Amino acid sequence: MKELTKDLLWKAIVEDLFEDFMDYFFEEYVHLIDFEKGYTFLDKELQTILPDADNSDRIVDKLVKVWLKNGEEKWILIHIEVQGYWDNRFSYRTYSSHYRIRDKYDKPVGVFVIYTDKNPTFHPKEYREECFGTLSLLQFPTYKVLDHPPEKETKKDNPFSIVMEVVWYEIMKQQQKNKISDEDYLEIGTKIVWKLARRDYGRDRIQKVLQFTKYYVPFEKPKNFVKFGEEIYIVLENKKDMGIIELVRNHEIEVIREKGREEGVETIIKNGLDADFSLEQISLITKLSIDEVKSIIKKNEW
Repeated sequence: MKELTKDLLWKAIVEDLFEDFMDYFFEEYVHLIDFEKGYTFLDKELQTILPDADNSDRIVDKLVKVWLKNGEEKWILIHIEVQGYWDNRFSYRTYSSHYRIRDKYDKPVGVFVIYTDKNPTFHPKEYREECFGTLSLLQFPTYKVLDHPPEKETKKDNPFSIVMEVVWYEIMKQQQKNKISDEDYLEIGTKIVWKLARRDYGRDRIQKVLQFTKYYVPFEKPKNFVKFGEEIYIVLENKKDMGIIELVRNHEIEVIREKGREEGVETIIKNGLDADFSLEQISLITKLSIDEVKSIIKKNEW
């Protein structure tokens, strides 16, 4: 069986959730795309231009053809630096890839780059070369994962917010200073899994993100990977007569009640708010009236 390396996981999640990917990273332009006409991943075309595109586990290249609502055809080269390393020729390679695709197929090509490295100073955004008054220039939009910690997340309605949170924590596990331990990530990852399941993304999208989540961040201790897999299994293999959202709610209610028995009713209310429970749900859990719940929330300025 082929190992589920990071490049394979990235290729799969980009293809599986391409519309979500575009909505997450191309907010300024996504409304122009006509997804009803579909889109095409041009793997064969990319292979003729970049023969090593499928053979590197450090880089992910995806070439996608989309149609705009005005009928125009556009191509997008998505370039993901998976293993994050310092490369002084990166900008030139990006420029060269763009030029070769544009030259061979005579199509407008947009470029987008995601950096998953842990080096805060490595962030190329353009290629520029001047020679006797001639300027060669390619500027391209980028996304540096290191610059987007989970607490800055604003697109919680998009499943790619979970994907990028997982990628961010994987970087944190690589750090020499303030490194996240196996046990820390087991706790963090478990919270991410249940947060994902709580959101109404639909079962198919949730399953795809869960699979990415399961394998993207490596555990040093096999027992922690097993425990993490068990949490994911609970979500994936929930009871047939219970929807995934209901399953998660029941799980969270038990967690909140257990904490409340130890820490008190105010903790139950705060945990309920953090889990996006409604006032009615918190009232049922705490056996307080809605007005009493509101009063405690107001007193604590939550």
